[in-house]
Amino acid sequence: MRSLVAVVSIMFVVLGCVITTRHTIDAHIVVDIRHIEEQAEDVLDYIEGKTDGPPAAGAPAKGKSSLLERGLEFVTPIRTAYAAELKATSPRLTELAKSMKERFPKLEALEAKGCLGEDNRGYVDLRPCEGLEGEAKNDAQKLVAAENADRKAFYKEIAEQNTDQNVTLTVVERIYAQKRLERAKPGDIFQLPPTGEDFDKFKTSALGKKLGAECQPDAWVTIK
Repeated sequence: MRSLVAVVSIMFVVLGCVITTRHTIDAHIVVDIRHIEEQAEDVLDYIEGKTDGPPAAGAPAKGKSSLLERGLEFVTPIRTAYAAELKATSPRLTELAKSMKERFPKLEALEAKGCLGEDNRGYVDLRPCEGLEGEAKNDAQKLVAAENADRKAFYKEIAEQNTDQNVTLTVVERIYAQKRLERAKPGDIFQLPPTGEDFDKFKTSALGKKLGAECQPDAWVTIK
């Protein structure tokens, strides 16, 4: 109890004894997005074959609530930080994740040939490349269409489950696009984020610095 009182006291000093609804809601939104970012890592690990079990896509990360966050919850009637949990996984999310996992090796093969890129909205894009024509091109187009349909359904399901947490389809798309970019390997083709926070973050990363002058908002690049 003494620890909690101390935390609350510090909080009032830091915030100037004022906790506004706007600040609380802003923090609420940021943390909700952070939950999805954490779960996106699990989802992508599963799809890429790094883990065996289907991910709990959209579920809140466990054990993340700090003493400060519990103190905030104690002194304000509005749920803040990790007090607001994202919804758990659904059979539909599990089904879509499994479908994308099964398709991943074929997409990876196209990617290795330079025929596939990741755009900055979280979807795959068929890129011009040698040797992809006729029936092979038709098959690749169908593969890309199926993947993008599953991705959109997956993102939409997460957003719809969490509309009360200020989560939109655009937010989920952006998060997954950014997480895939963070996992990029040399030779992978990506469309860089648009002007904004995500691009600024990437530009200062090791991958962004290697691109040099090629590192521009919305640009299609081959990762070095």
